[in-house]
Amino acid sequence: MKIKVMAILVICSILLVGCWDKVELNDRAYVISLALDDIGDLLEVTYTIPNLPVITAQSGGEATKFIKVTKAETLTQANRAFGKKSNLRINFDHTKVIIFGADFLADPHNLRKVLDHFDRNPEYSKALLLLGTKETGKKLLESVPNGEETTGRYLSQVFINNSLETISAKTIELGDFISQMYSTEGNGVMPNVIFRDNEVIVDGLAILKDYQLRGWMEDKYMTPYSWILGKGKETVALVDMEGVLVPYEISDLTSKMDFELKDGLLKIKISISSEGDVSEYILEDKDKLFNTSYIAEIENEVANSMEEDIYELMNIIQEEYGIDIINAYNNLKTSNRKVWKTTKSDWQNFFNAAAIEVECKVNIRRVGLSK
Repeated sequence: MKIKVMAILVICSILLVGCWDKVELNDRAYVISLALDDIGDLLEVTYTIPNLPVITAQSGGEATKFIKVTKAETLTQANRAFGKKSNLRINFDHTKVIIFGADFLADPHNLRKVLDHFDRNPEYSKALLLLGTKETGKKLLESVPNGEETTGRYLSQVFINNSLETISAKTIELGDFISQMYSTEGNGVMPNVIFRDNEVIVDGLAILKDYQLRGWMEDKYMTPYSWILGKGKETVALVDMEGVLVPYEISDLTSKMDFELKDGLLKIKISISSEGDVSEYILEDKDKLFNTSYIAEIENEVANSMEEDIYELMNIIQEEYGIDIINAYNNLKTSNRKVWKTTKSDWQNFFNAAAIEVECKVNIRRVGLSK
């Protein structure tokens, strides 16, 4: 009898006990992208949320996403205010992108506060992509690029799926960015994105100094910037050879920095070695490309062109931005401890006054199969 009673109790406990705090999939608001804008005394937060019943064909309708906006003094309050506008429980497990508006980045306190919030809260993935925009993050999330309904997912795929190293050189993830800002006392970069002609475009970099927006690097400088970082694969250097524009498509590239301190002046030598192909020429004169001396001329012209581009960019970095965004400090720390120990306490001034020397070596490996 006792065995029967115990068996009944066990069966009842299995059937009756459930997950009292379980939240169904369709009861969650999965934030795909987040935008932060400064609107005076308040923080404006824009959330992009997929409409799961429509996406999974469980209900009719056309809208595949919702846009929700809250305003508060802090991000914590904004997230709590979300609950007053929605019957869904907010969730950041699948968030792909955080976008910072220009006005938000202009105030150094804004970035300090939200980075602390992100760092303290495990609900945010440290692999989140960070983006800046010259306009407002809200405007960007409200855009519909190429018919894509979810801008945040579209933007994340631009960086994840793109093999171009000018794109990967710009990619900044939350965990890396927080570490970078801590170690450099608030200096760093993040990609700039704009919406133009119904396209979301990665357009240069936002430059940050002391947790505050310092300026914008034009997109034309992203190629030499990637060369300096050693991430220039699949980039193109263009030279004019007797009126013919010749593209040199880089298939492999390495970058090295050497440092010397003499009479109180830091010297930084940037050495770039690359190899690649001539991907276009002109039909009538194609035989020139099989002349080794002419190939040497092209290599020399390409090297000179690359050096000029890097010198121009370094002048802007030192004179306009006034911060080390080329990772020179860490390169010095690992390659020349003696110079690093002398300059580390006043690194930024040493870097800004440094004499720059650039040397590019070009090796054309292939010129096509037209002969």
